[in-house]
Amino acid sequence: MRPYNAPTGLGAVSCSSPRHTSYTWYRNKRKEVVHLSSKNRNNRHIYPTGLVSDHIAFSPILPEPQEPNTNTREELSPPSNGKTVSAAAVAAVASTDMGGSGRKGEPQQQAGKLSFVRDDRQKFDLQDLMRASAEVLGSGNFGASYKAVLVDGEALVVKRFKQMNNVAKEDFHEHMRRLGRLKHPNLLPLVAYLYRKEEKLLVFDFVHNGSLATHLHGKRSAEQPGLSWANRLKIIKGVAKGLTYLYSELPTLTVPHGHLKSSNVLIDNNFNPLLMDYTLAPVVNPSQVHEILVAYKSPEYAQKGSICKKTDVWCLGVLILETLTGKLVAKYLAQGCGQYGSDLAGWISAIVGEATTNITQVFDKEIEISTDSCRVEMEKLLQIGIACCQEDLDKRLDLEEALKQIEQVQES
Repeated sequence: MRPYNAPTGLGAVSCSSPRHTSYTWYRNKRKEVVHLSSKNRNNRHIYPTGLVSDHIAFSPILPEPQEPNTNTREELSPPSNGKTVSAAAVAAVASTDMGGSGRKGEPQQQAGKLSFVRDDRQKFDLQDLMRASAEVLGSGNFGASYKAVLVDGEALVVKRFKQMNNVAKEDFHEHMRRLGRLKHPNLLPLVAYLYRKEEKLLVFDFVHNGSLATHLHGKRSAEQPGLSWANRLKIIKGVAKGLTYLYSELPTLTVPHGHLKSSNVLIDNNFNPLLMDYTLAPVVNPSQVHEILVAYKSPEYAQKGSICKKTDVWCLGVLILETLTGKLVAKYLAQGCGQYGSDLAGWISAIVGEATTNITQVFDKEIEISTDSCRVEMEKLLQIGIACCQEDLDKRLDLEEALKQIEQVQES
């Protein structure tokens, strides 16, 4: 049923929780989420437009972002009772049913109970997220992501993961605690998580400067010009350091990262990189892991059906080539695009071919090459990237050697 006096051209999509708090999304003709509503103390629905309804029929429909788009910011307007409700929080309420029913006999997560993995920060709960303003950030291989700004101004990202429902509860908790113990300046730390059998929520700090993918392929402006050579080199060095730290702290894992790509490298205000979506392979459903993680797009998995310690190095090599050339590779790494094949191999081969015939033409045109020495250093890093992408594992660099060579590259 449509809300009373809903504006012409708007449709309502609603959901409710067992605690009788109901939220209604409005979608315009472009299917963008534009408003939320909630009940006031008199059980009457208050809409941002000032319209009031005593009754509305609710259905358990949860809107999902239609496609990944890091440039999209769909701001949700606050209800007129003074509270803003986040898409992240509503997603959490709807998907977890506030500790609702799972399989018979299964222990239930306490309603609204977030598990924190760090002791060095102020705690909050799901109700705090429900009172936060929100933006839909998009969806990727794993699921939807939402930005929530708490009432004290703290910005967080809530990520929904649906491909982790086969992992045992205690194994998941233990793995999250393991992630919480990781500390490195080039890792985006996990803040908290919410466990439920069918899906999981992970909470991270929001990084305002966006991802490497956005800086490489997004729209240019005075506030966001193209990346300089110095910043690109700084980012690659930081990524290599963060990756090496994961290998040293998690030696038993075959691929300590497993999902390294430009959209999973966030950039802080000083252009330091922060790796995200790392070390998730142990908790992803085995039947789906090869469809989701970038590591399984590697040539060794296509050829032998297995990955190895050098697989993350291949992902690093692809990242280096993308960073230096500005050539988009995301469509070859996305879920559903298949294994390593002629398309991805052709993307790499084209760069290698350009580097062989006319190396000055291979670099991103937005990089200002100020001196000959600068160009020489860029060529060094390009050759390191190519060496990391070798299909032959014996010819591919290992991570220790790759880091050593990357560290030797200078700005000019």
